[in-house]
Amino acid sequence: ALVAAPVLLHLCNRCAMPAGSPQAAHFSALGPDDNANANALFMGEELTDTEVGFWAGESRSNLRLFLLRARSWKRTRILGTCLLIAGVVAATISSNVAALPSGTHHANKSKEMVGATQFLEAAASNASGANANEKPNIIPDPAMGWPTTVLWPRLFCFSVLNKDNPHEVATLKMQIRKQIGIAACERFVVLSGAKIYLGEGHKWDNGTAVDVWSWVNPASPVGMGNLQAGDDTNSFKNTEIFINAWKILISGKALEGTDWAVKVDPDAVFFPERLRKHVKKLSWGTQTKTPMYFKNCNFHGAKLYGALEVFNAAAMKELSKRMSECLQLPWRGWGEDEFIDKCMERLGAQAKNDFTLVGDHRCMSAECEDTWRASFHDYKSERTYLDCWNRSRKSEEYQKMMKEGHFFCCSSSANPQDPCNSCNPGASSRPGKGWCGSSKNQCQGCGASASWCKQDDHSKRNVLA
Repeated sequence: ALVAAPVLLHLCNRCAMPAGSPQAAHFSALGPDDNANANALFMGEELTDTEVGFWAGESRSNLRLFLLRARSWKRTRILGTCLLIAGVVAATISSNVAALPSGTHHANKSKEMVGATQFLEAAASNASGANANEKPNIIPDPAMGWPTTVLWPRLFCFSVLNKDNPHEVATLKMQIRKQIGIAACERFVVLSGAKIYLGEGHKWDNGTAVDVWSWVNPASPVGMGNLQAGDDTNSFKNTEIFINAWKILISGKALEGTDWAVKVDPDAVFFPERLRKHVKKLSWGTQTKTPMYFKNCNFHGAKLYGALEVFNAAAMKELSKRMSECLQLPWRGWGEDEFIDKCMERLGAQAKNDFTLVGDHRCMSAECEDTWRASFHDYKSERTYLDCWNRSRKSEEYQKMMKEGHFFCCSSSANPQDPCNSCNPGASSRPGKGWCGSSKNQCQGCGASASWCKQDDHSKRNVLA
């Protein structure tokens, strides 16, 4: 476009002069940047001293000079037409160049992320009032996810897969096939000890889908920790595997271009749109420049529990620059979650406590019906994962209906004769805000005096439901 516009304007200058005039003939001998002889371009008119002083520099464009001196209405109309044609042609050339597809099957990992960014930009453009009938120009790549309902803040999600665990392989393939879990993030990556085909990604216009493969993480198998032997974990001593994974993501530029990076265990049922609600308030303004991450387990103090690990872009930038500092920590014998927790502390990242991020019976217990939790752990097979996911989705639908009907559970009241209008402070639980408020059955399980209530549409008073 930058090359085409000056050429077209050069021709437009010719069009603005009478054919066969001495000025047009003289113009043919001049280059488009020959400002020193510009006087000869304009019907033999002389520039004033002020104009000469303003336009004499070699860096001034002929376009601005031409605009200054096109004084007659006829020449102005010709100039306007020429500029319009130049703009249309330049824009067409620019859009055609931008639309050229790039090869994704043989591109390196950093290039695989480009299509997802274009997808986000197209979605944002449509959301901001662009023509809804225009199909976004999307170049699919294996890292593109299928985000739904909410497109901000943008999430990059990844899982580290045990290639020898058929349940984990099946669960990750199912997430991609059904476009849920990490596959519902804007971008996602799966790492494993060998290259594994995971399914079909987004499709080209001709219906051909890109193949989604795991990224190879060549780390050795690990054993279980032993607290009595001095280890800090009785789970897998998988820190080295995840150190390699972080290095691969850093070198592949995978952690760049989104607002948050999220590590999700393969057996953690995950709802990206719910996580966005948790982090949204921290995703704008100057606070985004502060490295942040979440501690999600309140057990003998706040801890980072590895089922779901959430970091903002500033934290990932610091990790990319200063990973070597974290490797100086005495990490052998640690679990990977302890390593990244202490790594963030060393890098000066600000820890945010959110103990409602994950429902897990090992730490912060919550059932799949809790629609505020972004993840539930651990569901180690495709069947149990889907069962939890479906239960949570059905709970969302039910709770929406309950909210519209103004239902709530009162676990204790000051007046047993009118419990719904005398509920004690803190004893009221509404759908989506606690286990007791999720349904009438669960409310009745919250104590002998618990009452399931709703608001009467006519009297606007609370009554037993």
